[in-house]
Amino acid sequence: MRRILAASFVLVSALAPFLWTEEASACGGCFVSQSESTQVTGHRMALSVSATQTTLWDQITYDGDPTEFAWVLPIKGQVEIGLSSDLLFQVLEAETQVVVSSPTINCPPPNCPGDAAGFGATGATSGSGGGVTVIAQEVVGPYETVQLQASDPLALNTWLESHGYNIPADVEPVVSQYVTEGFGFLALRLVPGQGIDSMKPVRITSPGASPTLPLRMVAAGTGARTPITLWVLAEGRYEPQNFGFETISASELIWDWGTASSNYAQRKQEIFDADGGSRWLMEAGEQKGMWLFDSILSTAEYDPAGSGYADESGQGAVEAAAADVATLTAGINPSSLWVTRISADLSREALGVDLRLQASTTQQPIERYLQVQNTVGIPPACPTFPPCDNDGSTFPGFGDINNWDPFGEDANDGSSGGCGFARTPARPSELALIGLAGAAAVLARRRRAKR
Repeated sequence: MRRILAASFVLVSALAPFLWTEEASACGGCFVSQSESTQVTGHRMALSVSATQTTLWDQITYDGDPTEFAWVLPIKGQVEIGLSSDLLFQVLEAETQVVVSSPTINCPPPNCPGDAAGFGATGATSGSGGGVTVIAQEVVGPYETVQLQASDPLALNTWLESHGYNIPADVEPVVSQYVTEGFGFLALRLVPGQGIDSMKPVRITSPGASPTLPLRMVAAGTGARTPITLWVLAEGRYEPQNFGFETISASELIWDWGTASSNYAQRKQEIFDADGGSRWLMEAGEQKGMWLFDSILSTAEYDPAGSGYADESGQGAVEAAAADVATLTAGINPSSLWVTRISADLSREALGVDLRLQASTTQQPIERYLQVQNTVGIPPACPTFPPCDNDGSTFPGFGDINNWDPFGEDANDGSSGGCGFARTPARPSELALIGLAGAAAVLARRRRAKR
């Protein structure tokens, strides 16, 4: 029996501590710091809001028999349906991810002579039967879609079940409530013969500004808690209107040098658990430029298949990506674009009310680069440098070039030469500079030998 799917959620927490280095200058010394990733993957949605239209993107996740997949969303009036790509969410994730860093330790520089200073519906048909009106019907990519309007909840349930959509008992009252409130429905399922791997995020555009997330429908098929990350693109920063919310500041965090991590994850969970599991966390809120979407368009051009926008024949990626980006920014002044990222881990009780969003009264950015000042444990030691070589054959500031190790023997404790606390290799530009400096030193030595 086909099941209704409002959403299927997976929560993967990735706290990956790593070490990094800043570029050193002789007058400022070496800098020792640590940082952690706060990336969390859950049910991801994006909402673009303007005076002319509102579009919801949903990254559908489903595990099971493809023939049983079905997805239903409450809508107002007739909507436009399109396909998107996981790439969109990857870009939004990367551009709004919170980064927590330790305090920076200023270490003394080497003191050798010579140191330097200083996203329209088509094929629509209309008809009615049993109190249900079919507003539009079409195939969009791998999905069969139908838009319905009904004044009788029982008639709607009967129509859906007769067309292969089984309404769970706990969802029937939710459907009835939406019908009473004047909502129609968009029903979507995979075209026969399609597999789960062909599923793509979908976008649904309705006319006018309607910054509301239909959490009551999202509740179908979920467990005790439902993790959600939502990005809002609009002219200004947005925040929940009918739910409590908080932000996390660097001043309330503590960095543990021993574990190279902070208590950000614990503080985040405290917010999620508040108000009976209904509070939201404002993670980021920044003004952005249209450059934000350049990587989507360039990837579609140079890697059509990898972008996720190409059709089954591998064609149409550029056009599809351009349409997605155009929908993202439709009606929004390019110079006033803001991206707000909010998240929650909602209880089933919290999903009994749709999330209403409003423009923030303060319109202040939400800082996502958090440098912690409160610490526990012992910080990593400053690097040690080889002794200065007074015969003139030195790499300025680092001792003998023949013995200099730019990365250090142990990137964890920095116990040997160089300013090296990095787990990753140096950037190409750094390697090039080191190579040029090394070549210059060798040439200088040869010239001295000739003389």
